Amino acid sequence: MLTARGWWFLLIVAFILVMGAFVIPYFTTVPAILAVTLLAWFVWEYLQFHTKSNAAVARLRQRRFVTQSGRDAPMLWANVPFQVRVQVRHDGFVTIDYALVEDRLPAGANVLAGEPSNHATVRSGEPADVAYTLLCPAPGVLRFEGVKVRVADLHGFFYRRLFLRDPIEYLVLPPLVSEESRQRADKRFNTLPPPGIHRLRRPGSGDELLDLRDYRPGDPPKMIAWKPSARKDKLITKEYENDVPVRCVLFLDTSDGVRLGPPGNTLLTRLAGVTAVVAQATAANRDLVGLTTFDDEAAHPVPPARTQTHMINVLRKLAEVSALQPGTAGVETELLTARAYPLAHELYPELMSRKTNTVPLRRLWKPLLDKWWGWLVFALVVVPPALLAWKAASVLDPDVARLPRPVNRVIVQWLAATFDFGVRTTGGLVGREPLAVRVLVFLIVWPAALLLPSVLAGLFWLLHGVTGFFGAAAQELKKRKRLAALFSLQDGAGPDAVERYVHDDAAYAERAGAFLQHHHLRCPVPLYDDQGKYRFRCEEKAEVLGSALIRAVSRARDNELYVILADLAELGPDIEPLVKACRVARARRHHVMVIVPWPADVSAPDDAPAAPEPSGVGAPRRRSPADMAPGERQKRITKLVRDNLTRQYHESFRLTRRALAGVGATVVRANDGDAVRLVLDRLDRLRGMRSRR
Repeated sequence: MLTARGWWFLLIVAFILVMGAFVIPYFTTVPAILAVTLLAWFVWEYLQFHTKSNAAVARLRQRRFVTQSGRDAPMLWANVPFQVRVQVRHDGFVTIDYALVEDRLPAGANVLAGEPSNHATVRSGEPADVAYTLLCPAPGVLRFEGVKVRVADLHGFFYRRLFLRDPIEYLVLPPLVSEESRQRADKRFNTLPPPGIHRLRRPGSGDELLDLRDYRPGDPPKMIAWKPSARKDKLITKEYENDVPVRCVLFLDTSDGVRLGPPGNTLLTRLAGVTAVVAQATAANRDLVGLTTFDDEAAHPVPPARTQTHMINVLRKLAEVSALQPGTAGVETELLTARAYPLAHELYPELMSRKTNTVPLRRLWKPLLDKWWGWLVFALVVVPPALLAWKAASVLDPDVARLPRPVNRVIVQWLAATFDFGVRTTGGLVGREPLAVRVLVFLIVWPAALLLPSVLAGLFWLLHGVTGFFGAAAQELKKRKRLAALFSLQDGAGPDAVERYVHDDAAYAERAGAFLQHHHLRCPVPLYDDQGKYRFRCEEKAEVLGSALIRAVSRARDNELYVILADLAELGPDIEPLVKACRVARARRHHVMVIVPWPADVSAPDDAPAAPEPSGVGAPRRRSPADMAPGERQKRITKLVRDNLTRQYHESFRLTRRALAGVGATVVRANDGDAVRLVLDRLDRLRGMRSRR
């Protein structure tokens, strides 16, 4: 392909050649010779570049190395820098004089040092390296798509770009908690026993004395209290409290409502961070930790355990759910195309090129009969010529109108009486007039009466169809068809899938959304539907969460602790299934704690409300909206809407907190200002409480 410099060079050489060959050939031949020489040199450079690029570019290979803390990392840790090194080499016999190698950065990572691109000369067997350092601030999944390579000649006339696809994904685990968060609970609360041991007022094999009783046959001799037995002159047996471990089950909300936001800064990533710290702090006390992720469709439980392998699996699960993206239902197809088309051009340049994937011109023709009024235009185009043909036949031979059926003869009589323009009829049939009169009427009157509407309708049909070649609709159709061809090739669905994606908006929107989510490219989604309702309330998740909590209670043992991290503030009356499940858990003497994420731009519900504007005598007069400037009026409307939404959110949260607190659940907020230390303190207080049954 020619660069801008190459096009300008060709234009200047062509101008010099025209001037030297046709304008001043009689004065001097130097410009013509110079132009021909430059053109021959340009062609030679093109042939040389084309040969080298074909011989070497097709053999380019890339290899990626990802290291963290000086070792190869199959998985990464959040908030810990890691190094990325990419090598691009080829095993051909030619040398690529100039190549721009650029690694495509994954979404959700920040560059700390180095550059993800490099200008190099790629020789046979000598790699071109790209090295830089990244930092991922939040857990999730990093996807490296591959390396972009642009090859050019040293003069900058020609270039060729390609993408070396080698997709690979790395899990970014939540960071390990600090030493302060890992501090043992028994160091801070005297009511707690040693780590991992939690007393239950029931006979068992613990270390804490529960009671003394008379000896019964079968009691082990080591349990005899010899001193009390000597005083009472009978055998007395000691009973100790039962020691049981606490099982902490974490319920994490992964519905679409918590996935909204920029990568690495969603409510889901914040909840996943809190879940990771709570799980590690609980495991540090040698308690059993379980995890259940749920959305508005199903719940996925991980049974409680306390091994290191189990903790790594929990962190892996948190990293996987942190990368989830909201669904694209309700997003306009034009917006999906605007996001997917540049991405497809970047990742699949050979499949999106005009030579490989193009749009036939006949596809751009805008059909008329897709509209109901198009059939009226079609009738104006077809019916007048048919009537004209029938009239021509009746002029030349009126008896041609005779039909065998009486009904058809009545129709012919009506047509003759209506369109004969004064020609007499005899015996119910078209009358015979002189041929010259009939031909004259046919050539003058009938074309004006019938062909003119037909011609106008045909011109309208032509203009309507030609408009499909121009405008935004044509560009949208071209992009959509090329994306449909790419999707059908990836799915192996065949040509019928191309037509389905072009004409079926629902199927195309679903496939384009899956394409964007697969490559970790977020798309803006509408928050409200056509009726003005919030689309991401996900009220079904309350029933799914309640069912998961009931199942956990049915399998529970002693001293269970359930921590629910979910966005429940906007559910309102739909939270009733969760309230019933919490009531069942509390009836079994388990503890329930609910952690609700709080949006960063919404004030706390317990903060003092803003002072109302003064009114009455001496108060400044409030200006009406008509007296305000357009910008000030817009700001005032925006403030009123924001205050109203904040008030509704506060009221919904208070109702949710009141409903859950009424059944014995503890409700706290986990906004940006709250430290995880507060959550752990509450967990430790709940963990340290004794329960009697």
